[in-house]
Amino acid sequence: MTERRSIELGGISVDILRIGTFWSDAGAIFGPVPQETWAPLVANELDPRSRLLQALNILHISDATGGVLLETGAVPAGTQVRDADTDSRSARDALVGAGIDVERIASIVPSHLHRDHAGGLVDQRGEAAFPLAKIVAPDREIAAVASGSLRARAAYDVDGLTRLFGATPPRSFDGTLELTPTITLRRLGGHTPGSQATIVHGRERTLLFLGDLFMRPWQANPRWVTAYDDEAWVSVDAKVSIFAEAAAGEWLVVMSHEVHAPVGRIVADRDRFRFVSE
Repeated sequence: MTERRSIELGGISVDILRIGTFWSDAGAIFGPVPQETWAPLVANELDPRSRLLQALNILHISDATGGVLLETGAVPAGTQVRDADTDSRSARDALVGAGIDVERIASIVPSHLHRDHAGGLVDQRGEAAFPLAKIVAPDREIAAVASGSLRARAAYDVDGLTRLFGATPPRSFDGTLELTPTITLRRLGGHTPGSQATIVHGRERTLLFLGDLFMRPWQANPRWVTAYDDEAWVSVDAKVSIFAEAAAGEWLVVMSHEVHAPVGRIVADRDRFRFVSE
């Protein structure tokens, strides 16, 4: 069942939908962090196979000009997957079920194009699930998909995305893009070459979404990166910089895979940061 939380930023509404869950190996999620350090933090979450339950959170942003979708989950439109590892419906089906007008979505902004973040870009036939919307991604993320490397094929649906982008070319950029007067995209890299931040500026509050650069609360320590990060040192430096900005501005932050409390703030904690839920 889809869980929904709505936030008003001042002239901008953000709906956060948890459209499913999946299991991840805890060791891979904590990467280089020693087990004796991270294990006490998640002792009550681990299953018998040392896995963590992860959420599939998507965000729908709406203002007077239209809608923007951040993330599309793991499964194609028109499908629902329930097995030992994943329990999810598609982003399109979840949005329609929540009463959101998907035809009003003008842009789709995956934080990156890994399968669990971009799987819902297509339907069961491999065609665009949101044909009226423009997919927006950094040049380097699109190039990573097209690289043909073994690592890319392990992480991306290379064949499906290649067909989709051939039929519906994405809007690409490098560096920073002012997507709308209130939404800024910023390529950070690290987790993937084109991992991007979405910054939503409301009249009253600003919201930040970082995808897998900040998927769970313990990653507020910038040094805690996953085994899936392509360039961990880039992730660390990128997080230090944007966390400082978020803390100074008291931005809301939404986490991509947090199950229980995905919304909160980053606050400075000596030479590091920590997450405070709201």
